[in-house]
Amino acid sequence: MSVERENFKSIRTSLTAKQPYAGVPSMDYDEAKQEKPWQRVPSPYILLLLGFYLLLGYCAQLAEDAMPAVIRDKDIAVNNTNTFSEESARRYLNIILGDQPRVAGTKYHLEKAQDLKKLLDDVASKASLPVRTDWQFVSGDFWIQFKIPYANVYQNLSNIAAVLEGDSGFNPDGSTRESLLVNCHYDSVPYAIGASDNGIFCAAMVEVLVRLSRRKKKFKHNIVFLFNGAEENPLQGSHGFISHPWFKGVTNVINLDSAGMNGKAQVFQATDPRMLNAYGHTNRPAGQSVGQFLFSAGVIPSDTDFRIWRDFGNVQGLDIAFVKWGHVYHTRNDRTEHVKPGVVQCAGDMLLELIIRLSDDDAYKQMKPPSSAVYFDYMNVILVTYSDNAAYVVDTLVCLFAALSILYYVWLVGFRTSTIQELLWALGGRILCTACGLLAVALCTALMVATTTQMRYLSRPWITVAVYWIPYVISATAAAHLFDSWRTEKTGLNRSIRASQASTATRVLMLGALAALLGTPDSAAVRYLLTVPLLFSTGASFVLLTLLRYFRLSGWQHLLMEVSLSTPALLFVFPLALRLSALLVPIMGRLPNGQPDYVIAAASCSLCILTAVCVSGVELLFSRRRLWYVAGAMSAVCVVIMILPFSPYEENGVAVQRHTWFHSEIVSYDRNGSVTERTSGVLVTKWDTHNVRSAQEALRNSGLNERDLKADCERHPFCDLPLYRPRSGEYLKDSLFLFMEPPRKFDHSLRVTSRTCVGDVCKMQFIMTGPPHNTLTIVPYPNVTLNGWSFSSPLKHSSFHSNRPVYLVTHSTATFSPSFEPLVFSLTFVVPRDLQSQPFVRMSHDAHKLQEPEGFTPAFERLMESVPQYFNIAPSVCFKSNYEF
Repeated sequence: MSVERENFKSIRTSLTAKQPYAGVPSMDYDEAKQEKPWQRVPSPYILLLLGFYLLLGYCAQLAEDAMPAVIRDKDIAVNNTNTFSEESARRYLNIILGDQPRVAGTKYHLEKAQDLKKLLDDVASKASLPVRTDWQFVSGDFWIQFKIPYANVYQNLSNIAAVLEGDSGFNPDGSTRESLLVNCHYDSVPYAIGASDNGIFCAAMVEVLVRLSRRKKKFKHNIVFLFNGAEENPLQGSHGFISHPWFKGVTNVINLDSAGMNGKAQVFQATDPRMLNAYGHTNRPAGQSVGQFLFSAGVIPSDTDFRIWRDFGNVQGLDIAFVKWGHVYHTRNDRTEHVKPGVVQCAGDMLLELIIRLSDDDAYKQMKPPSSAVYFDYMNVILVTYSDNAAYVVDTLVCLFAALSILYYVWLVGFRTSTIQELLWALGGRILCTACGLLAVALCTALMVATTTQMRYLSRPWITVAVYWIPYVISATAAAHLFDSWRTEKTGLNRSIRASQASTATRVLMLGALAALLGTPDSAAVRYLLTVPLLFSTGASFVLLTLLRYFRLSGWQHLLMEVSLSTPALLFVFPLALRLSALLVPIMGRLPNGQPDYVIAAASCSLCILTAVCVSGVELLFSRRRLWYVAGAMSAVCVVIMILPFSPYEENGVAVQRHTWFHSEIVSYDRNGSVTERTSGVLVTKWDTHNVRSAQEALRNSGLNERDLKADCERHPFCDLPLYRPRSGEYLKDSLFLFMEPPRKFDHSLRVTSRTCVGDVCKMQFIMTGPPHNTLTIVPYPNVTLNGWSFSSPLKHSSFHSNRPVYLVTHSTATFSPSFEPLVFSLTFVVPRDLQSQPFVRMSHDAHKLQEPEGFTPAFERLMESVPQYFNIAPSVCFKSNYEF
């Protein structure tokens, strides 16, 4: 029996370990069964390979940041109407911005609206083609579906618009026929100049209008340039313009906004594939449909007017925005001195060319229903776009192509059971490598969260490479070599075949993942993240496997071929990684919830895995001798960086800590108008994982006592704290409230002017007076139902508190006037007769004064001056009044 076992073992060894492979040179071992030196690359050179990939990433970054030369006015001929000048646009930018924030409803906002109207009137007076201008004042309301939805009410809202008349012209009633709408907003958030959000695009629009208005021949369609005055309220200006006669003929929209500064403006929402194709023909196109997926999934905590055009105006188009340098978004650093040369030129060149293409194309005479598409650019050279239906065909064909490459490998090595078995073992090895990489990053992240400050990458984005990417690479590479060492003892496959086997196993995994996504609805916008690297790696595998079939490649030759063939794929993945990192890293500085380091770790690992697809197996070409010294040295460097006490914020840099402080007085009244409770102090709302704790530390010696919010959060909606934006309501329980003397008084009131009950139905008429920005919270008492209001938006609850519906209404008087018109509205309740003699609704009126530093008390000013310089504080004054009616 023992003899038979020995014979079987000998047969198995001869069939697996030393069996020759079909058509593949395999004599890579000497008589002592030692691998020949020419077959491997010395392990220290893996540092050279890593350095090459880092250099490739750096070159991709340079390509991302490359800007065109600034064109000056004197460089443009008088009759040249197709050339954009950054020099000219910057002059318009200074006029639009001024030297203060332009918060809707403030006096300075009105002054800059007047300046903008004069600027457009001047352009119209010098134009060769007919240009009409208008200053719209409008009131209205709408239901906005955010995470905490609410009714958004506006009064006396300002929009400045100009129309470059085309052949389509106007209707007899003054409304437009076929028109292209181009939109920006000239208002800003409090205490931010708003150079990028959204001054750059507004200035670019003026310069484009100037150039196009000098043409001799009309475009086929009108071009409506809208400078809306209340996007930050939010999105009120665009909703108000829908009622304007010039909106009637709009068939498509280019929406321009910003969530950052510098770099190339990118398409991150598109609902008309035709416009995507036109955009793709502009210079330096940039866009990734995964950005649209992240936006629709709520990962990006902001919104644009594009929602209004799409959902309320039924108009489709492109949403284009700056996304780099998200640290400056809505902060004091959003200033013109931070805008790099060429950025305005690049944005203007794109916008001018895109408008020309769209305005002279008959295809845009008719509106189209919304349609999604897959789109991505390759190194800002070409924009690839195709429909969701086409995506199924493309992704399926790539799956078949990848499957063919796997069969090619099996045929090359030999159709036999051992080949399939070893491929399956390699499949397990690839999964093990990935798991080890993920585990290493998870452990490193947990260690850093426990011992250091989270979000250190805010001020130093390169840290993500050292603390997430490199640990993943080291661990995955170590696991790959350990697994390879074990399998080599059993099979005797040569090094080139083992590397190709690992690459083939990776394609099997990618093929499986892509096939699974093909069966997932609405996944087309992200499937290309797998399709493109799989396509590149599959094409490279055919070339490499064919070379292995006919030539005995040395380790160095194989390595050079792997590097050369993987570079095109990496030039797709690296720019994608750079953009997603530039988008996600600053977002962590304005997300109040969760563990930001784990989010960035997960995103980094996902990008590492995507990168590994392009180079899978190349690590096996290196010798294991001294590899552990190399891995150890790299690990030591990473550990040192992990424990260095970097700060997430910069005293004089662009990475600041966001703060919103409300100097508040909270007063509760009974039904007779008598005060039952009064509290005053400073509310520091939660903005990120650090800001409340930072404020506590900075104000520890201020002598102010902290209010315990737990009981108030249980008793009242939104903890009975000032509420400016409903989306911040869910984080008020984690905020900080310090008792302090009350703020300076200003007029505000909410009162009932009439109350009538017929049967079980009671109707109350209200009048609210106050500053330009207000919030109403309506909470019916038990057994009472709110079943109607005078607003045109549908009656819906915003949230629940103690199983009772809570209704939210935000209000803005968006254009300054010496006296603000009161808001008059009515509410209708269903109230049992036995409750009608008692109060049956609790209402809160939060009256906010924004961007009025002259209203601050000396104590509040001293408090703000006592904090670190990296605090970016947007202070306001608020009076919260709670009533029983």
